Parts: sequence; structure tokens; C-alpha cells
Amino acid sequence: MFYAPHIDSLELPCDRLPRAFDRLTVLHLSDLHITRWTRRLDRWRDALAGYAPDVLAITGDLGHRSWHWKTTLASLEKLLEPLSPRLGTYFILGNHDSLKLGPALAATRDATGKPRIMLQNQTVFITRSGKGFAAHLAEPPAKLPAAAPPAGEAAPRLALVGVHQHRRIDTDIPLAMRFVAPEDFKLLLMHYPDLVYPAAAAGADICLAGHTHGGQICWPDGSPIFRHDTLSAPMCTGVHRVNGAWMVVNRGIGSAGIKMRMFCPPQAMMITLRNVEGEGIAHTRTN
Repeated sequence: MFYAPHIDSLELPCDRLPRAFDRLTVLHLSDLHITRWTRRLDRWRDALAGYAPDVLAITGDLGHRSWHWKTTLASLEKLLEPLSPRLGTYFILGNHDSLKLGPALAATRDATGKPRIMLQNQTVFITRSGKGFAAHLAEPPAKLPAAAPPAGEAAPRLALVGVHQHRRIDTDIPLAMRFVAPEDFKLLLMHYPDLVYPAAAAGADICLAGHTHGGQICWPDGSPIFRHDTLSAPMCTGVHRVNGAWMVVNRGIGSAGIKMRMFCPPQAMMITLRNVEGEGIAHTRTN
């Protein structure tokens, strides 16, 4: 079944989100499963070109066949070329990715010259001051101040945490969050959605995930035939509240195994963070 690009916009109400980050936008891509360039990717490139997010986050499976990583790299650069997120591009690897692909993509830059950052159980802190937003990779202890500033004096931080999930045994949430303070707002990038329970226990506010493809082959009502995960079928796609954390599961834009989708459109997501209370979310499908 053929599907045109779907880019869904949604607002997430987050009562812990510092006011400084109200309306921060995150373009979430996942499960691209790219090798060679195709006309389908032409359509996706054109659709994505209309967006100017603050952050571009990619949650794994950028490629499909690991031994074709060089072909994947060239196609990825072409797909991402129109996107210049003002705070940068951040990605993790998934189970289909070559370990050579990550460093190769991290050696490239977007159209404005900003490097694309691979996170392997690492954190990027986003801050805002009178000079605007800034993003920087968390430093090892030797490079941190000897003592934390007194409570109330530090600028609020959004911790963008990339949980390494090329394989499940690579997952190390404590290592990924080793520089994160309890008061930081925590946005986790992970590949496998069923990591949400330990992530929520570690204090995650939002978890962005992929891997399931939304089932890829579904019944006419959208229920997945295959889950590809240990979570219940309804949690294979969409937005869910899990132990106080938002979990956003992206259906991805590619496919694996059977090279088709049925009753399960591909998807990118434009997420706006809101400093408001509530459990409801606002959806808009823009393509």
C-alpha cells in the first residue's frame, strides 16, 4: 500500500518544563531504514524541507543493511540537507545500523555548519539566557565546576539524553544520565519503547522511541499484527502516559522485513513542548 509522507504535529503539556523552553520544537524522525535513494525519499525530503525545528532528534535505524552503510550515509545526507535545526541534530543508533555509520554521520555538518551529534549514553544540555539558546555536550567531572551553584541561581536546563541502543545490552540509563540533576527537565531518545519503565523510574519527563514501525502490517483499524516489542499492542504507536512520563512512539518512515506497510502510514513528528498542566495533547496531521 502506497502512502505519501505523514508529518504529524502535536503539543505536549509538561508541567515540569521550565518557562524558558515553552514552545521549544523537536522534529522527531525514526526508523528511516535507508540504503539507496528512491523517489519515495524525494517526497520525504520535499515534505521535511518546510520545517524549521529547534531540535532534530533521530531515534535509530537510520540504515537498513549494515554492510551498505556508505550508501546509507550518502542518502541520509541528501535527506537531511534541507534541515538546519537551530540547536542541532542529535541521533542514536538502532539494531539495524552499522557501527561505522554513526561516526561517519557525526563527521558531517548541516547547511549552517553545525555538526550532527551521535549520543551513546550521553547527555546534551540545552540552556537559555539573554543571548538565546545554547546546547553543549555534558562534560566529564574534571571539566565541571568544583561546586554546584546555590539553589535558585542556576539557569534551568533541558537534558537531552541519548540512550545507546544499537543492541539492548548497550543500554545504560545511569551512565547516560550521570551529569543530569533531579531538577533538570529530561527528554530521552531511545530506540526500544519498552525501555520506558526504567526511563520513567530514572525521572524521564518525555521518551521518544521508534523500533516498532507501529506494527507496519496492521488490521484495518490500525491494530498491529506484529508488535516487535514487549509492550501491549496499543503502545506500538502514538502518545502514552507511563508512570508520569510521556512516551511518544514514532511509526518511522521506512520498513523492514516485508517492504511494505498496510493500514499503518509512515510518520515523522513535529513536537512542541508546552509549559502547561494537563494530560491532554493537541494533534494536527499536516501532510
